[in-house]
This record gives sequence, C-alpha cells and structure tokens, in this order.
Amino acid sequence: MSIIQWSRRRETPLQRAVFAILKGASSGNLPVVPGLHHALLGERRFRRQVLARVWSKIYHEPLLRLACHRCGSGLQLLEEQPKLLGNLHVELGDNVCLAGNQTWIAAGNPTEKQLLVGDSSYLGYGVVVSVGNRVEIGKHVLVADRVRFSGSDGHPLDPLARARGEPADDSNIGKILVGDYAWIGAHAIVLKGLTIGRGAIVASGSVVTKDVPELTIVGGNPAKPIGMVPTPPDWIQR
Repeated sequence: MSIIQWSRRRETPLQRAVFAILKGASSGNLPVVPGLHHALLGERRFRRQVLARVWSKIYHEPLLRLACHRCGSGLQLLEEQPKLLGNLHVELGDNVCLAGNQTWIAAGNPTEKQLLVGDSSYLGYGVVVSVGNRVEIGKHVLVADRVRFSGSDGHPLDPLARARGEPADDSNIGKILVGDYAWIGAHAIVLKGLTIGRGAIVASGSVVTKDVPELTIVGGNPAKPIGMVPTPPDWIQR
C-alpha cells in the first residue's frame, strides 16, 4: 500500500494530517499544520529577533569598531555591519544606530575618503554611501531606508577613459554635507557637491541636485522647495 492510499483512509489524526499535506502539495498550497508550523514560526522569530541581535553584538559590532578610525559609545547595529569597500576613513559619533544591508564605498581614485556620522544619527536599511572625497552626516539626522548618497559619478565622462577602466577624476567627485536634525526620506538620492541644511527635510524618492537651505522641505526630481519646517522656539540656541 502506498502512502497516498494509506493517508486516504483518514482513520487517524496522522493519516488526516498526511492527507491534507499531500492534497495541498498537489494543488500548490500546503496547509498549516497546528503545532508544527506554530513551532517553526516561533523558532523563526526567535532566530531573527534574538539570535540575530546577539550575533550582531558579539560579531558584527566589534568588527565595525575595529574598522572605524573612531567609534563613539552606544553604537546600535540592528542587523549585520555595513559592507565597507575601498580606502575609507570612517568616524561614528555616540549613539549612532545602523539598520542592515548597508554599503559604504570609497569611490573614484584610490586616495583615502572620509565618512563622518554625528551623534544620535540613524541610517536605515539598504542605505548606500558612495564617498567621492567626504560625506559628513551631522547630529540627530534621520536617513530612511534605501537612501543613496552619490559623492561620485562612478566613472569618468570620457568614453575612452571608461573603456580603459579608469576611475572618476576630481571633476566627477564632490563633498556631501548633511546638517544636524535633517531628515532624508526613503529612496531619495543625494548627488555630489551639495549641502543639506540643518533641520531640512527631503521627501521620499527625491533626487537632490542643489543645496537645500536650513528648515526647508524639498521634493521631486530634481528636488525643489515644497514647504518650510516651522522654526522651533529654541532653534537659534542649538
């Protein structure tokens, strides 16, 4: 007797469970098996929420601290450490919080590039920082998921130089400065050679090609002013 014939009897709980699984598999959907899948769901949550944090604390965080030229106290890694590529000088302030799947790149020529992140700033999931020569993110800055800082064009404009595999020259790289208390929305792109002022907000999906004044809200492609942030009463003293 085959297992299919045996399960079709459905005389016992085991036969009924096996029959349900085989029937679901044949139709493309597996049923929830009480007990089994509850246990698997609990294991997955424990592995992702507890074990991943422990592994981040004992493995990824020490390695990131070692890779940084300066790393302040209170560092929080929500998942794995960022991928660091190239000759990158990294300084992190106190209480910096980093989500997972980030890439920090020293772009362009092989000279050392600087990435500075100020106290109490947050960089979200999937953030990419391509440093042309210097990217400086101030204090209390919020950088949402999948934001990209492009401090370099990546390649020279000269097609023959590109074909030779040459890096971007000095005309194709630039600094990016993000002032304290700024907020960069998800999927925004910040291009080289510009400054985002203190307390400014960049709307989700925007492409920032020019300087953003303090306490200004910008959005669109290219990003343009669409509003102002109300000035906090004690803003001047900060």
